[in-house]
Order: sequence, then structure tokens, then C-alpha cells
Amino acid sequence: MRRPDAWARSISLIDYFDPVMVNRQRLIWTVATRRQLERWEPYVAAAVLEGRPGARALTPAEIWAAATEHHFALVAAHHLLTALELKPPSSVVPDPTIRAELIEGRHLHEHWIENLEVFNTRPRRKQPGHPSGRAFAARNPRTSPFLWLRWSSTRGAQLLPNVSAPAVHDLLDAVEAAVLASAPTLCAYVPPREPSPWLYENGEWWPKPD
Repeated sequence: MRRPDAWARSISLIDYFDPVMVNRQRLIWTVATRRQLERWEPYVAAAVLEGRPGARALTPAEIWAAATEHHFALVAAHHLLTALELKPPSSVVPDPTIRAELIEGRHLHEHWIENLEVFNTRPRRKQPGHPSGRAFAARNPRTSPFLWLRWSSTRGAQLLPNVSAPAVHDLLDAVEAAVLASAPTLCAYVPPREPSPWLYENGEWWPKPD
């Protein structure tokens, strides 16, 4: 039998996370995730341009900035997934692989002290110790979640092997549209978007020239 204090807490949560708060949480983490992508993607684009005439190399400080912005993009995206699970259910349902890998990626980055060596040593000498790491490794046996300048011409910047930035943007756009359809006054809390560093042509993503 559930203890009375646990029952009281559950009732309190139901009262607190009413439709207004649910919309707020979904939109604030949509905005936060988009902001992190807007901070991170220009570093990826600059890295792709390296070596081309007129392009400059990323500085060491920028490489570290890319790593931290990538990390916090995963944190924000994980909070968004949590918000989407609040009741009432969202009409937006993330792709199952993207959802699973975002959760795994966030867990692995949070517990970096346990996972950096496991995933960044080649060949892999150890196996992940927790379910999130084992699931990620099973899906991605030859790569690491700790690559923050990953890019593919056909998929664009990649937060994780199976999570592209364009796919996350599509998810964010869908969540934002659903929230604002329900609560249009929240549009005042959505900041203007930063220009994209990418050109999308003929099914390929390439960085815009400097």
C-alpha cells in the first residue's frame, strides 16, 4: 500500500503541473534546447570549413566551447523529453531512436567520469557498466557519445550518431507549434532565432562560407 505522504506528494504534483505549467515546461525547454543548438552548430560548421581557402581554424578555446555547448544541448533536450511525458500527453511523439539516444547521451555525459575511458579508448577495453551505456554501445559499437564536432553532409551536425541537429530542430518546431496552438500568449517568451550556419541544398548540409 502506498504511504500517505507519497500519496500526498503525488496529488501535489498533479495540482502543480496543471496545463498552464505543462505548456510552460515544454516551451521553456524547447527554447533552451534550440538556444544550445544555435550556440553549438556554428562551431561544427567552422570545423567543417577548416582547411578551405580563407577559412580559419578553431581556437583551442572554441574547441572546448563546442564541447560544453554540446554537453548542455543534451541536458536541455533531456529536460524537454521529461516535459513531454507530463500529463496530459503531448501530441508530439519523438522518434523512438532519437528519444532513446538523447536519454543515453545525457546520462553518459552526466556520468563522464565512468564513461570517458570506456568509450574513448580504441579498441574498447571495457564494457559500459550501466544500462544506458550498454544500450548506446549496442547501437553504436564503433563510436563514442563524446564527439562534439560530428557532421555528415547528408544529416548535418550530429549531436549523437543517430541524433542529427536537423531532426532535433524538427522536434523543437513541432513542440513549439503544439504549445502555442494551446497557449498562444506564450509566444512572447520565444526569442528570435539565430541565423543558421548551414546551407541545405540537394539533400545535403554544408556550412555557409564565412
